[in-house]
Amino acid sequence: MAETSFEEVFEVVARKLQGAETNQTLVMSSGSYSNETLYLLQRLARTVLNTNALGSFDYYRRGTDFFADKNDILPFAEMFSSDKFYCIIPDAETCQGASLQTPETLKAVFEILKHCPETPRYWFNMPGTLHITDYYAFFRCVNFYLIRHHLEKGIYVDVLGKNYGTYKQALMADDYTAMLQKNRLKDLDIQLFVNDLLKFSTPAFVVWERWLGAGAFHELENLCMLLDIQSKPASGFLTIKGELNSQGLFDMGLFPHVAPGGHAMNDERRRKLEEVLQTPVCAHPVDVPGTLDRAGFRNVLLWNALNAEIPQDIVNQIDKADFALLHTACLPENANRFDVILPANLPEELSGTYTDTAKVPHDFVSDMENPLEYNNLQQIAKLAGGFGHVFPDHKDEIFLEYISFMEAGCHSSERHFFK
Repeated sequence: MAETSFEEVFEVVARKLQGAETNQTLVMSSGSYSNETLYLLQRLARTVLNTNALGSFDYYRRGTDFFADKNDILPFAEMFSSDKFYCIIPDAETCQGASLQTPETLKAVFEILKHCPETPRYWFNMPGTLHITDYYAFFRCVNFYLIRHHLEKGIYVDVLGKNYGTYKQALMADDYTAMLQKNRLKDLDIQLFVNDLLKFSTPAFVVWERWLGAGAFHELENLCMLLDIQSKPASGFLTIKGELNSQGLFDMGLFPHVAPGGHAMNDERRRKLEEVLQTPVCAHPVDVPGTLDRAGFRNVLLWNALNAEIPQDIVNQIDKADFALLHTACLPENANRFDVILPANLPEELSGTYTDTAKVPHDFVSDMENPLEYNNLQQIAKLAGGFGHVFPDHKDEIFLEYISFMEAGCHSSERHFFK
């Protein structure tokens, strides 16, 4: 591997990827980038590289259903008024022992818990609490118990919740005993947990999202609706995301079926993108894991500034690809697998926006000097320029572009579905 100039790299990338067929190029990113960088990256993929094969390392094969509406997520500030915490997160000592790089999102939760010493908490998988390995089966058992014993209540069951009848019918047809066995539980265990939960009017489920699959996440949502705790201040669920801007992956459209703005990619939103960007947009459906299973991508572009773990089947695809590019600030051990490595900025070297767990955007400003000739935004714009496309490369221009895809107004028709 030899060092070269940015300009030569941009030429190489354009030469290698020019004319790539639809969805033959995989573009994956971590959540360690600003909204502006993530937005430009999906724009590069869909309008320049002719691919909708987008994804993230953190959500790979976990599903992309962790996109709760800001009205459904419990804000950090309201936790101070919760009357009990149900914690599905690592404890501070475990984090400290396992790694010095405890995510900032978990640190924030630890601080809140520290300042609520009198609020009782139920910490799963601790002495005296239930030991759960399959949270999907557990929450489904709880919901089964609630409905079988007519303990469900509130506006979601009576009026606001959608698809409740279908959900109830499917749930009650499940094998409750088999579900219990997945966690080696008894009916009495569920009964005692439910009895404890019903004692509190504003309970809060605080969850480390990486420990849940999409099914478990949906069943937690269903539980909060079944007991009407989703509609009350200081109660409901807060899913703690892994990286600085994991939520931005959804908001900026870094998944095949998600458009910028976080809504489903459909013909109407594709046309809106094409109208604003004045160029064709690739929105063809693609099964990213399935294509990886058969080593079906010819090109692999990985945006991984802070060296997030890359799933093994993506590593395998790199070895079989015609062309592989890595964007990183941390040179990995397997650097020789890549044809090109571009240097990435650390988040603190740039300004921009990120989106918190409750889908609220925040500005951040740099506190370190940018050491690179071209920052993250300029690099993507230069890559696009090699194909004859003109991209904005300043955070303010990009911000104004991507907010044009944020849909104002009430979206209640898309919310409160039992799943």
